[in-house]
Formats: sequence, C-alpha cells, structure tokens
Amino acid sequence: MASGDVLPRFYTVFLSCVSSNSLLIPRSYYEHLPRRLPKTAILTGTGGRVWKVAMMSKREQVYLARGWENFVADNELKDGEFLTFVFDGYKSYEVSIYGRGSCKETRAVVHVEEISDESESDNDSLGSLVDVTPMPAEENSDDTEGDNDSCDSVVDVTPMPVEEISDASDSDYY
Repeated sequence: MASGDVLPRFYTVFLSCVSSNSLLIPRSYYEHLPRRLPKTAILTGTGGRVWKVAMMSKREQVYLARGWENFVADNELKDGEFLTFVFDGYKSYEVSIYGRGSCKETRAVVHVEEISDESESDNDSLGSLVDVTPMPAEENSDDTEGDNDSCDSVVDVTPMPVEEISDASDSDYY
C-alpha cells in the first residue's frame, strides 16, 4: 500500500452468543481489498498485547477462528461492546475496543517492569533485564450507556510492531 492510502478497516458489535468462538468478517469489507486476506492474522490490542488468530473460510464467508477465543477472554469482552479493526494491508490488525460508555478502552495491558541484578558488578552486567507481563483487564465499573465521564482516564497505548514477514506464498492467503 502506498503511504498515503487509508488503511482498510471494519467494525462490529460484540455479541457473545455469536462471537465468543469466532468472529465473522463482513463480506463488504474483504471483497473490496486489493489483495486476499491472510490465513493467519496478528491482532494487536490497545494495551500492547498480541494474538495470533487463524482466519477460516467457510461457505464463502471469512471468520477469525482459532485463537479468537483467547482474544475475547484476555480482553474480557462483553455484549454490546464496539470493536474496530484496522488492517495493515498484509497480516496485522490493530483492534480497538469501545466500552458501553462509548469510550475507547485499554485492555490486556502489557506491563513492563525493569529488573536489575544487584549482585553483579557494573563491569560484568549486560544491562538490566525487562520483564514483560500481561496484566488483566480492569473491570469497567461504569456500564451506563452514553456516560462519557470515564473518557478522561482512557490511555491510548501505541501497539508494539510485529515482526514483518516478507516471504509469504499464495498458500498463506484466501
């Protein structure tokens, strides 16, 4: 994609009765993409966590399948929440979650904690280690629809880049 192109995107409302194990991707979205969809997608949440999810084609429709249930559980998705998906044109989607209060929420946060080894001398040290630990999503205490009081406390975290794969073959796409 050229740098001036708008990245392809779609949205959906999460309903656990139909979207807990897989998520139907709107046909109107993928029919107009300049290239085919990958068989495996990388989902990056606003909290920095990354999920690998299989894309499955069934009865001429495409779904986010194996791995989607982990995304749902880790982000503690609830009925009526609004999800946006921004495709990088290759294999990755940036996923944003909007709670029932209509605000973008940060969930499944990656907590980075610096750890230093006090017992090693400065000359022997290779530097400090970084421990990356997923943090559980916080409960949304305000489930009132249309209430925007919690919008001021929402933090937008830039997702970490996912390794670029340059040797994709036709068998990797639908």
